[in-house]
Amino acid sequence: DEVPVRLDNPRLLAPFQMLVSNFGLPQYGTIDPTPVVMPLYLAMFGLMFADVGQGLVLVALGVLGILLTRGPTVGRSWRPLSWLIVWCGSSSVLFGALFGSFFGMALFEPLWFDFHGIIAGHRSKGSVVKNVFDILAITIYFGISVIGIGLFFNWVNVIRKGRWAELLFDKGGVLGAWIYAGGIYIAFYLVSHDYAALPSGGRLFLLVGLPAFLLFLKEPCHHLRRAQEPSASRPNPAFAALNAVMHWVVELLEIFSGYLSNTLSFMRVAGLGIAHVCLMISFFTLAEMTSGIASIFILVVGNVLVIALEGLSAGIQALRLSYYEFFTKFFH
Repeated sequence: DEVPVRLDNPRLLAPFQMLVSNFGLPQYGTIDPTPVVMPLYLAMFGLMFADVGQGLVLVALGVLGILLTRGPTVGRSWRPLSWLIVWCGSSSVLFGALFGSFFGMALFEPLWFDFHGIIAGHRSKGSVVKNVFDILAITIYFGISVIGIGLFFNWVNVIRKGRWAELLFDKGGVLGAWIYAGGIYIAFYLVSHDYAALPSGGRLFLLVGLPAFLLFLKEPCHHLRRAQEPSASRPNPAFAALNAVMHWVVELLEIFSGYLSNTLSFMRVAGLGIAHVCLMISFFTLAEMTSGIASIFILVVGNVLVIALEGLSAGIQALRLSYYEFFTKFFH
């Protein structure tokens, strides 16, 4: 019997509660991720759409939407979306200040690093972030953090439900996280040694081999538990052994490929940010080929297109990463 669920968050979180409920209502007794979705979603959006001027335009559009949806029937569905646009615009303003961008122009010194300068090939000296690969690395670190939060939430949910075997043996459990953490260590070790060395054999076994071996015990334990049931049929031992091996191999493949693809998927955050910068550079290049009103027209049309296309893309990609890379780790 499923207990009916109604989310209860402060009005401040209404736009992000809307995003969560569009995915589904969390099972009773499990974590409501709404308070965590807010900073994660806004951070992803801001990294992909970082511009003070364009962010202020989004804030103005969101405020206009709030004013036009004051009615009791219309506002119920559209007002949270308008507030979401306001929040996303505010995030764009913040990250635009960090990257020093105002309608694609460097009118002030960036608080963090010069995103536009790095993409254009003339970064400022002394910058911590030196090239595109450093930008990609930032999103990888961010993705690892998001996946780690999702795994922690999963453990909390599983403990609350008393599913102890799932806590240990599931790909989102302790052993799956152990393999993931080991893979992260191996990857960073490989990169730090110029792709020419791996950790020692003993360390590799502790990082990946041991948890993979312990994961193999999942199917035999499950088989023994079913065999103790009075009505359980006794399968052929050879078939049971082959079935256990196949389950183990498939689960290992799911863990390795799943975690790898989920982590690399966060590189789309950097990809959309780079695309945003490249589009603005393209429009400025076109504007420099003309002069006067034509130049101003190109810049205005370019900003309108970037706000419409890149703003929508950033919102969709941030939502996709929340749903498929974050929620799938713990959401029931």
